Amino acid sequence: MTGPRLDEEPAEHRRFARYLQNLETVAEEDESDLVEALLRDEDATMADSAVDRRSADRTRVRLLRPEP
Repeated sequence: MTGPRLDEEPAEHRRFARYLQNLETVAEEDESDLVEALLRDEDATMADSAVDRRSADRTRVRLLRPEP
């Protein structure tokens, strides 16, 4: 059984994964600039999904973090 070849994966899937990685590693002071850049992507639905997913992930972490 073989998986899909990288060059056969749709470009928007590769960008989505890269966007999630960038959002995960961006410095807090640079995050708004990154989000602005991502939301200018030609595939607005995909870009919105990446930003929304990051926001949801942060909310989950905040809600699951015990109070000090």
